[in-house]
Amino acid sequence: MKMKKVLFIMGMSLTVSGLFAQGGTAPASSSGTITDKKGEVYLPQAGDWAISMDATPWLNYFGNFFHGGATPNVAPTAAFLNGNNTLVGKYFVDDHTAYRALLRLGFSSYSQNNEIQGSDLSDSIFPYTQVEDKRSISSHFIGVGGGMEKRRGNGRLQGYYGAEIMFFIAGSDTTYTYGNPYNSVTNANPTYTNWNNPGGPTNVFGLGAGRLTDNQPGSTFGVGLIGFIGFEYFFAPKISIGGEYTWGFGFQSTSQGSFTREELNPTTNADETNTYKTGGSSGFSLDNGLNQAFGSGTGSLYINFHF
Repeated sequence: MKMKKVLFIMGMSLTVSGLFAQGGTAPASSSGTITDKKGEVYLPQAGDWAISMDATPWLNYFGNFFHGGATPNVAPTAAFLNGNNTLVGKYFVDDHTAYRALLRLGFSSYSQNNEIQGSDLSDSIFPYTQVEDKRSISSHFIGVGGGMEKRRGNGRLQGYYGAEIMFFIAGSDTTYTYGNPYNSVTNANPTYTNWNNPGGPTNVFGLGAGRLTDNQPGSTFGVGLIGFIGFEYFFAPKISIGGEYTWGFGFQSTSQGSFTREELNPTTNADETNTYKTGGSSGFSLDNGLNQAFGSGTGSLYINFHF
C-alpha cells in the first residue's frame, strides 16, 4: 500500500514539473516539431516556400496610422507603398537549408509644369500672355539575385547564415520643353524656368549661352557578392520577424551619358541644337551594406511569411 502511494506522488510530481517546463509556450509534437494548440507548425519545413520583405515600411505604416502620418499631408498607406522594397523568395530543400531569390523592379515617371510670362515681342502688351515650361523625369531600376541560406536552432528563435550574388542596372532621363522659343531675330533672349528654384526668378537665355532640352546620365550596372548572417523569431505559425547583417564585395560601372541643349552660335548667330557626351565611372568596394542599392541597408529588419 505504501509503495502504491509513493508511485502516485512521483507521478503527480512529474506531471506538474512537465507543465511548468512548458512555460505556456507552443507544445512540441512527438517528432520535436513545434506546434500551436491547433497543431499548426511554427517552423519552416522541407518543401516550404517563403516570402520576405523589409519590415520597416510595415512598422512605419502602423506607427503612422496611429499617429496620423510621419510627415504632414502624407497618408500612412502612401508612405508604405512608396518605399523601396526588395522581394526575397525562399524554397526550403530541407528543414535547415533554403535557396534564396531576390527581385527589385522600380520604374518612376514624374513631370512638373511652371507658368511664366511670355517673352516674345508679341507678348509685350499688357495683360501679358503666359507660357508653360515643363520638366519630365523618368527612371528605372532592375535588380535580381540568388543564394543559399543555412539555419540553426530548433526553437522559435532561429539563426541563419549564407551567401548570395546580386546584379542590377539603373538609369534615368530628364527632358525639358519651353514655352518661350528663341530665335536670333525675333526673340534672342527668351526667359525660361530655373528648375533649381521653379518659384523664383526665371533664367534669361542669351547669345552664346544654352539651355538643356535632354539630360541622360549613363546607365549604371552593378554586381555584388555578399555574405549574410541573421536571426528570425516565429511569433506565429510560419510567420516571423528578424534582422540581417551583410558584408561582401561590390562592383559597379556607369557608362558614358549625354546631354542636349539649344544654343545660339555666337559666330554665325544661328540657332543650333547640339549633343555632348559626359564621362563614365567605375569602382569596387569590400564593405558592409552593399545591398543598399536593393533598398536594404547594412542591418535590415525583415518580416517573413512561410507557406
